[in-house]
Amino acid sequence: MTCKRPCRECGKWFQPTPRAGQRQRTCGREECQRARHQRACADWRARHPDYDVERRLRERVRAKEVVGEPLQRDPMAEVVWGAARDAVGVEVAVIVEETGKVLAGWARDAVHAKASEIMRQIGKVLPDRAQDAIAAGAGPP
Repeated sequence: MTCKRPCRECGKWFQPTPRAGQRQRTCGREECQRARHQRACADWRARHPDYDVERRLRERVRAKEVVGEPLQRDPMAEVVWGAARDAVGVEVAVIVEETGKVLAGWARDAVHAKASEIMRQIGKVLPDRAQDAIAAGAGPP
C-alpha cells in the first residue's frame, strides 16, 4: 500500500488508489483531474507540433462537393486553389496547378485514344453483313 501524498494541483493530501500506486500524482477531485489532463495534453502537443497538420491542410485544400460523373468532371475543380496558394505560396501552387492541367489533359486524350482503338478493333471482329436470312430482313415467302 502506498503512503499519502500531496496533490500536485491543489496541494491537499490524498491516499492514492491501489491500482495506480506510485504513478498517481493528483487527488480524485474533478478540478484536479481536469487540470492534470489539460497540462498533459499541452505537453503532448508541445512534443508533437506537426501532428494532424497534413489532415487539416487536406481538408482546406480539397473541394467540399464535387458534382458530375467521375469521367466527365474536371479533376482540377476538386482542389481549392486559393487555399493551396496560401499553404505553399503562389509560385509552387501555380506550378502544381499547371502540371495537374497537363496531366488531366494527357489522361483525357489517352482515354479517348484507347476508346477509338477499341472501336476499330471491334469493327474488325464484327461481320459487315448479315449471316442468315433472318438478320437480313427476309421474311417468309
